[in-house]
Amino acid sequence: MRRPLSTFIRVQGIGAAAGNMVCNPLLAWLMNRETQAVTLFGPRGIVLDTAITSVISTMAVTMVVAFGTRREQNAGRLEVPAGGSRIGGWLARLPRPPWALGLVLGAGVALVLVALVLAIFTLLGNPAVPFTAFLVVKAAYTGALGYVVSRWVILRQLLLPAGAEATFRIPS
Repeated sequence: MRRPLSTFIRVQGIGAAAGNMVCNPLLAWLMNRETQAVTLFGPRGIVLDTAITSVISTMAVTMVVAFGTRREQNAGRLEVPAGGSRIGGWLARLPRPPWALGLVLGAGVALVLVALVLAIFTLLGNPAVPFTAFLVVKAAYTGALGYVVSRWVILRQLLLPAGAEATFRIPS
C-alpha cells in the first residue's frame, strides 16, 4: 500500500517528536538528578546543553528518518507527487548523505537555539531556572525540533535535481 508523502511526513515527524520529548529530558534528568537549578553558563549550563542536544538530537533524527525514507521509497510504498519533490531554496543546497546532512542541520539548529536562549535570558535577566522547568522546556523544544528536522530530512532525501527523471530512487 502506497502512502501519500504528507502522511509519511506527519507520521515520521510525530514519531521523532515523541521520541525526543521522552528521551532528551529523561537523559538530562538521569545525568543531573541532584540539580536544583540550571544556570545559563557552565559545564552543566543551559547554553552548553542546548548546543549538544541540538547537534546530537538532529543527527539521530536525521539518520533514522533518512533510513526510513530510503526504505519506503525503494520498496515503492511512498507516493511522491508526479515529477518528484522539486523544492528549491536552501534545502537543495544541503548535502544528501544522512551523516553530513545531520551535522549541517545540527550545527545550524545549535547556532539558532543558543542565540535564542541567550536572547531570552538577557531579556528576563534571570541567570538560572529551576531544574523541572528546564526539563519541561527541553521536552517542548526537542519535540518541535524532532518534527521539523524529520520534515526537512524527508524533503531533502526526496529532492530531485533539475532535469532528473521522476522514477528517481534514493541511493543506498
